[in-house]
Amino acid sequence: MLNSQPSNNKLRRLKVSLWGCLLLTLATVLPVAAQIQITTQETLLDRLQLEDMLLAYYYGFEVDDGHDWTTMYTDDAVLDINGLVYEGKGEIQGLYDNYAEISPEENVPGKVHVLMTNPRIIVTGNTATAHMIYTEVMNDSVYLAPRLIEQGREDTEFRKVDGSWYITKRLITQDGGLPPAYFDTYQPR
Repeated sequence: MLNSQPSNNKLRRLKVSLWGCLLLTLATVLPVAAQIQITTQETLLDRLQLEDMLLAYYYGFEVDDGHDWTTMYTDDAVLDINGLVYEGKGEIQGLYDNYAEISPEENVPGKVHVLMTNPRIIVTGNTATAHMIYTEVMNDSVYLAPRLIEQGREDTEFRKVDGSWYITKRLITQDGGLPPAYFDTYQPR
């Protein structure tokens, strides 16, 4: 009597082959962003240096009005804040030196702290990228609970020059609390 059904081994091999084809197909169609880069010993120090730089950058807003922001940028750097674009160290420093005039509604009494969360830093040789969420918290007085005043995303590109990291491009996009200075240039991105 002839057996018309394939053997269990053949069925098992067929299932394994189908699953393999499915997994291979999924691996080739997943976007690059969904693939996880593993931190290695070689990239760990760079990642820590970049995170420290970003923390120092935001800390500068809290403690020093006369800060030279350009020390963190390359000569040809670009800073894009909600569509307002500043190119080169001179324009970038000019933004910070004149920010009270550019966006006077943000010059209010109280203490603002900037929280940097969910940093995703990817190092590739002498270049790197960072994506993170920033949140500005206003402390009007010690007697009132803090309040959120702004939140958005930052995408930054870096280049390592002579062993030190510098910002080559920063793209800042607000998701909430957009100041009037950006009403005309803001576009969702």
